[in-house]
Amino acid sequence: MDSKKVMKNALLVDDEREICELLAAILHRAGMRCHFAHSLAGGRASLTNATYDAVFVDVNLPDGLGYELISEARAIRPGVPCIAISAIDTERGRAMAAGADVFIAKPFSREAILSSIRDLGFSTTKPPST
Repeated sequence: MDSKKVMKNALLVDDEREICELLAAILHRAGMRCHFAHSLAGGRASLTNATYDAVFVDVNLPDGLGYELISEARAIRPGVPCIAISAIDTERGRAMAAGADVFIAKPFSREAILSSIRDLGFSTTKPPST
């Protein structure tokens, strides 16, 4: 029996709608629901309106740095896993210093996403429908 946690809801914060759609498609196949925000302000609003099992955040957003959401997400839900995503691989150190659990460089593969969430203790097997 798989003893890993089930990620049911994920918040995806990225100003590139196509990235949100691609990431959501990968996560949906593993049984997860995703909510999108396309700015720092939208991410903040989403964090106060729902509970998420994980937060994926782009480092560079039109209205600020995605790093800021990491501490805010954890103030609302301590210990929530935060995954930083950026096309700029040199942002890895800053993202990790800001508290990201994982850094994923764009462009990313399906396996990079699934491997990262498995490393965080989540199952990537879609639960059976009830």
